[in-house]
Amino acid sequence: MSGVLPEVRPFVRESWGLGWPMILIMFFYFAIGLTDVYVAGFLGTDVMAAVGYVAQLYFTLMILANGITVGAVSLVSQAYGARAYDGVGSISAHALMIGVAISGVITAFAVLFPSSIVHLAGMPADIAGIATDFLQIFALVLIPTYISIICAGILRASDRVRITLIISFVAAVLNILGDFVLAFGWGPFPELGYRGIAWSSAFATTVGMALNLIPVLYGIRKTALQTLRHPLSACVKNLMKLGVPSALQQTAWNAGTLVVYFLVGKLQYGEVTALAAMTAGLRIEAFIFLPIFAFNMAAAVLAGNRLGAGDIQGARSGTKAAALLCLVIIALPALVIFILAPQISRLLSSDPAVLAEMTRYLRINMVAMPFMAVGVTMSGALQGAGDTITTMKIIFTGMWLVRIPAILAAIYIFGTGAVGIWWTMTLSIIVMCSLLGYRFSGEAWTHASTDKETKKMLWESCMPRSP
Repeated sequence: MSGVLPEVRPFVRESWGLGWPMILIMFFYFAIGLTDVYVAGFLGTDVMAAVGYVAQLYFTLMILANGITVGAVSLVSQAYGARAYDGVGSISAHALMIGVAISGVITAFAVLFPSSIVHLAGMPADIAGIATDFLQIFALVLIPTYISIICAGILRASDRVRITLIISFVAAVLNILGDFVLAFGWGPFPELGYRGIAWSSAFATTVGMALNLIPVLYGIRKTALQTLRHPLSACVKNLMKLGVPSALQQTAWNAGTLVVYFLVGKLQYGEVTALAAMTAGLRIEAFIFLPIFAFNMAAAVLAGNRLGAGDIQGARSGTKAAALLCLVIIALPALVIFILAPQISRLLSSDPAVLAEMTRYLRINMVAMPFMAVGVTMSGALQGAGDTITTMKIIFTGMWLVRIPAILAAIYIFGTGAVGIWWTMTLSIIVMCSLLGYRFSGEAWTHASTDKETKKMLWESCMPRSP
């Protein structure tokens, strides 16, 4: 540790400057989701269940948006680091074009076949009608949602993260207030019931899209508007090259999580208790995940900026500073949750069996949090450098070659019950984060955005052609 501190000290301010706005932004998203569930609770258990199901389905539809954003952040941050502002605008325009094209296709399917999508998602018949209504409304703002996600990535990658912070705050306030106003019919607004929750999100998303587009399209030299008229196939190719692995990574993780839920439900005894404990435990863990994923995104920008400027050592040291900050920030809450797990569990359940299982779940999973803080932050640097294929392989390995087989062994060979599953989840996190750290310790990731044939960086393919 004493050897690391002198190296990272000059980068702490920069890392913190990128990290703290992202923590607040993540908190705003968390607050929106929490409010949706809270308001839904007043409208009925079926509405609350539908909100949860549709939220998971909608997140699945956003995987491609997040993948495009990872590619955009990598190329934009590197172009910005190289002070190639025309490239920043060009990459932004290409990312938005891809996002609109993909979300347009998804919108068409969601508008035409909402009931079929709900059925394929496996939603219970009791809530299928409510879920279909939600999806029909959300489908209308799929394109604005894609645009907002991509624009937010572009802004934080080009040193405009505080603009994103302000826009996220405005959208969150509109969404949270709208939930109450439209669901219950306050003042001149009619009472829309559960549909009010959906329309509130739709309105806030549309406003957020408009606010995000202004600084992206009219920002640095306005080259984004010019590029919309002259797209470059090589730029589209490189954005997809970086973005598709990230989308596959998220798909593999989400699918693996569903399999874990399925396997927990296959326990020979206590399966309902274990599922309840896991579901509630994940809600508590979400507080710690906020700064971890915030510093993941901060590290992506920091590493991309430094690599674009040709400062490989700065990218490495800056990422270490971000990882150290993340570790320090999550250490106290992780320790508190570990010690006070029984008391915290009582906030979400009064069932003695669930309380005991949730306590075990939380304490075992807190063991992995220091590894997760460092590993996930470093994975952000790998993605910012364009090393998305390796990151995808590591996540796939941890989930499908470690976690799932280990859970099967715990259930069917060793018969450890839920405790064995919790330990295998922690083990897989440690394995994944160790592999990410090993990759970061090498040199290959620092050259991931260099085209092997032309020897140029991938973002250079996006530079606008001279008229």
